[in-house]
Amino acid sequence: MAPDHAALQQAAEWFAVLADPPISAQQQRAWQQWLADRPEHAAAWLRVEAISSQFARLPADTHRRAAAQALRSPARSRRQVLGLFAVLGGAGLLAAAGQGRPWRTWLASERTGTGEIRDLRLADGSHLWLASRTAVDIDYSASIRLLRLLQGEVLLDTASDPRPLLLDTRHGRLQALGTRFSVREGEDFTQLSVFAGAVRIEPSPVRAAQVLQAGQQVRFSASDISASEPVDQARQAWSRGMLLANDRRLGDFIAELAEYVPGYLGCDPRVADLRLVGAYPLCDTGRILDALAGSLPIRVNRRLPWWVTVEPLTG
Repeated sequence: MAPDHAALQQAAEWFAVLADPPISAQQQRAWQQWLADRPEHAAAWLRVEAISSQFARLPADTHRRAAAQALRSPARSRRQVLGLFAVLGGAGLLAAAGQGRPWRTWLASERTGTGEIRDLRLADGSHLWLASRTAVDIDYSASIRLLRLLQGEVLLDTASDPRPLLLDTRHGRLQALGTRFSVREGEDFTQLSVFAGAVRIEPSPVRAAQVLQAGQQVRFSASDISASEPVDQARQAWSRGMLLANDRRLGDFIAELAEYVPGYLGCDPRVADLRLVGAYPLCDTGRILDALAGSLPIRVNRRLPWWVTVEPLTG
């Protein structure tokens, strides 16, 4: 179960408390009670621990002793015990996998770290850009050119070649038809934006294929393709080190910016629908956040050095 914004914020607050010893017995009991109250709390704690492992660790005996006490309580249900067990052992595994990313992304042909953008010329002359936190497998043979997007976002400007060029995501297969297009993979869907030429979308064997023309963009899953809409030319600006916003939702902007920020960057749902206009250089994400705070009724809450949220200015 994915934790919501409120659960994540509470988990970050508890992490800040437990990271600042000495910890009282009352605080330990309050923390373990919070952890056991809802499955979302255990999931949120796992997320915070996984991110924190890259920057800071809690004193080992503090949270593990408290979690162990919670495990021994006869009042805990099986689900609560499993959630607490994940706190003891699962966070390290999650962190080792790179915040839950499949291990295969670490073995990808090409990948980028946080804040990194790469510009590659492929063997056939095609031009490939990788956004932050992106992993791609490249598999060219005598009969086919195959890319597998394992994570993140790419921009591809294809070269002429008799072999078909295919790009696979978890949600389906794309075939480039002499084109320039970007692909961004999410948990529930893949976003396709076509800037030139056309792209054939094959979500699954049971769903009819569809050709998307230049100037259009869609989202698709393994079972569905959304209605097309005019392409957002700003979708390719990241390849030049910029994020562009033209009357864009703040929540969507922050979600993309978060890919370039070490640690966690989130947006409070109460301000997610604010609209944003501007051009923002990705070389300094801190300045971007400061600029947003100077132009919108929001504040940037740096609860921990690696846990930042955008919240309402008041309330």
